[in-house]
Amino acid sequence: MQANEALKKLMELTGMTAAQLSRATNLDESVVSRTLHGKTIPRFDTIEEAARALGYEVTLTPLEQVTMRLTGAPSMQELVESIHTYAGDADQWSRISASMRNLFEFPDEQPVRFTSVAKDMDRNWSAFMAGLYDHQQWAIDHDTTSLRLDEPWTPLRKIYRSATQPDPDFARYNVILPRGELQWK
Repeated sequence: MQANEALKKLMELTGMTAAQLSRATNLDESVVSRTLHGKTIPRFDTIEEAARALGYEVTLTPLEQVTMRLTGAPSMQELVESIHTYAGDADQWSRISASMRNLFEFPDEQPVRFTSVAKDMDRNWSAFMAGLYDHQQWAIDHDTTSLRLDEPWTPLRKIYRSATQPDPDFARYNVILPRGELQWK
């Protein structure tokens, strides 16, 4: 996400106009205008301070994406919403991965019950979530043996044939995710 997209997202989240955003964050109105029009790129800490002034946190995620998170927002809910929004999208993994990273960096105090998380998900994503719960060693309040997929499935665009073995927590459900995929640098 570029700086102009980050400011637009802040405006969308808060319902503010550019002028209101400028006043609320103490950013010069010309800086906001030039940023929104892609004519200048403010430093990351400038965007981060603006977001914080409005009660949001900015998190750097893989592939230089920026995720804005409302302080105190339920992380698992954000991940579930990302899956529902982006599942089937060509670029689904990077967006869902960003939500997962956010969940790991800002964990819920108690994991959400598995049955409520997987309630409206298709079978593939339910199996993925079961693998995620196993991976995180969160309790599952449901018998997950029926979630094992008949055919291997991956949320990644494609799996590269390499020496990287599938993560066993996900492979148990026939979800193919390379070991280490959930470890961000």
